[in-house]
Amino acid sequence: MASDLARRVAITGAGAVGSFGIGTGALWDAVGAGDRTFASCTRYPGALPCAEAVKPDLRRMLHTGQTSRMSLVSQFAIAAVHLALTQAQLSTSKGGAGPVIGIVYATSHGPAATTQEIYDDLLDYGAAAVKPRAFQESVFNAPASLASIQFGLKGPIQVLAASIGAPVVLQQAQMLLAHPGVDAVIALCADELCEAVQSALRVLRWHRPAAGAEESSPSRTRRGAVSAEGAAALLLERADDALAREVPALAEMAGAVTTNDAWKLVRPAPDARGLIAAVRGCFADAEAAPGDVDLILCALSHNPVDDALHAVAMRSLFADKAPPVASMTNDIGYAMGAAGMLDVTLAVEMIHRRRMPASMDRTGTLAGAVGSILCTGAGLNGMFGAVLIREPTWESAVSADAEPNARIAPPEPEPVHATGFAGRAARTPAPVSRAASAARGRAVAAAESTGLREHLQ
Repeated sequence: MASDLARRVAITGAGAVGSFGIGTGALWDAVGAGDRTFASCTRYPGALPCAEAVKPDLRRMLHTGQTSRMSLVSQFAIAAVHLALTQAQLSTSKGGAGPVIGIVYATSHGPAATTQEIYDDLLDYGAAAVKPRAFQESVFNAPASLASIQFGLKGPIQVLAASIGAPVVLQQAQMLLAHPGVDAVIALCADELCEAVQSALRVLRWHRPAAGAEESSPSRTRRGAVSAEGAAALLLERADDALAREVPALAEMAGAVTTNDAWKLVRPAPDARGLIAAVRGCFADAEAAPGDVDLILCALSHNPVDDALHAVAMRSLFADKAPPVASMTNDIGYAMGAAGMLDVTLAVEMIHRRRMPASMDRTGTLAGAVGSILCTGAGLNGMFGAVLIREPTWESAVSADAEPNARIAPPEPEPVHATGFAGRAARTPAPVSRAASAARGRAVAAAESTGLREHLQ
């Protein structure tokens, strides 16, 4: 049992920022409210609808004003990480011993808004007008690095460019947790609205029509994307560590797989082979079957191509026995690289509360029956992903009566002392010679090569 729990992944904290507000409670309330109307962005000109995120009050949340001067995407990320750490009852410090917590961060267009600001200043006023802070944050890793510095995290940082971030970061988080020197991993996705990116997507006719055009033309429907922004963070740790820390698990991250379909440059294969492969891989990773799924939560932009692909994939995978399919895009917009992680965060909340928002279960057929949720997603460049979230079955499964994190930062948790993570002796690896280390590396590489060959056969 102990070895089984060591390889199972518990989600013990979650944080979210978006057009709905701050915190998983705000996300739940926004989805429960049902469909909404979106206005145009207030930060740049244009009539296309979008979903601007509520700016977190980091001065109040973290008791410092420094973070409030960062780019919006970094502020979204830091707020989400803070909420996840707090709910997981993990306190970190910039000095001394403590748990080794890594970050895996994904974004679709990352510092695009900051980079556009730099170009505008260069063209309009010259090099002297470029702000040092903007130049510092014009790299993809800025939100993850700044979060690591802010919270004194001591683990590794991985940064990935991904049009659908959730399955990528969760896959990488699984791999990091397999390393004995890593105690926990923050899976983080964030994106910020950017005028230049929206202009490019407008050329592809990716957006939902503006409200006026939609109402004046009977042929126009609500199909199409509403650009959004925000961040979501999940705190992942081994199930046995969560059990030893006596921290309730919100859910289990059972499987995550990403695929890419290079059928055409901007259009995936119509037979949905990329998404089908992702879901099948996810089932294999989770040792699950289609019949185990209670609900499919799809992170789709709701343009006609994505909707058609998802329908084809679901018919192929589930035939006539498909579980209910739901989406919250019409409630909060499509937050690009963060969209999938917001969906996974909502799935964690559903498992945590053991029900789904009323707007998604209008018939009441799923009341009290949501124990396994498949989250699917499709990116702009033929990228597909699937994540399976399910109810934790070990001893410390969370009570359905527990409250999600608040819309603002909850009280500071008790610190985790230097005696080691999960109340055990700190993991201090024994000295290893260079020859032994090289031999171990060759053995690991050989094992991975053998596993890959067997997988491809």
